[in-house]
Amino acid sequence: MLTYGSKANGGVALESDSERLVTHILNIDPDVVSYRAQPFAVELTTSSIAHSEEEKETLRTRAKRHGGKAVFYTPDFGIVWASGVQAAVEVKLDRFLGNAEYQRKLRLSGSILFGQGFEFLQLVTPSDWRHPLRTNLPLLHQANMRQDIWPTPAIADRILELHEAGAETMGAFLSGLDLDARMSPLLLVSGLLRADVVEQALCYATPAGPAFGDLSHLQLVRRLAQ
Repeated sequence: MLTYGSKANGGVALESDSERLVTHILNIDPDVVSYRAQPFAVELTTSSIAHSEEEKETLRTRAKRHGGKAVFYTPDFGIVWASGVQAAVEVKLDRFLGNAEYQRKLRLSGSILFGQGFEFLQLVTPSDWRHPLRTNLPLLHQANMRQDIWPTPAIADRILELHEAGAETMGAFLSGLDLDARMSPLLLVSGLLRADVVEQALCYATPAGPAFGDLSHLQLVRRLAQ
């Protein structure tokens, strides 16, 4: 499965629909500067990190020479925060979080990564196709790639006027701006409006308010991390 990643320098090869959903999250989260799929492998018996197949083979050979076997864990994504800190991301579906042995493997991997200066995050994605996050993210992802049609910042004054006049829903703002529903995602990713895109499906009744250029409503990685 391939998808486009604006922060991944083009196409991204993925293994599941959940990973595709997470690429959308990474692309729109303002705190994420860049990311890569399967960025490296953690060798659990020696607490080593391998960045290539050659390095993995070296670790396998070394383990075999000592009568053991190399055991690897590969994060689904590696991300770089705006702060410069790096994080490894494991993606799980809410109905399948892995058995006790796999969770033990994740805890050990997280401990090794922490010792190497990485954060380790588990992002759990909803399996229900009707979940607001699943319906909203493709719209936000597409809107984020179409900066050429983002509303101009000049409408921010009108948004504030509508807010002061009592507008509290997406529909009220759209009507006051004389825009149709297709503009909702564009207003959100451009920082003109804010809304809870995790719990509320985008529609006219969605609670919304002025964002004043702030994109904290799109800081989804931290919000969804476990």
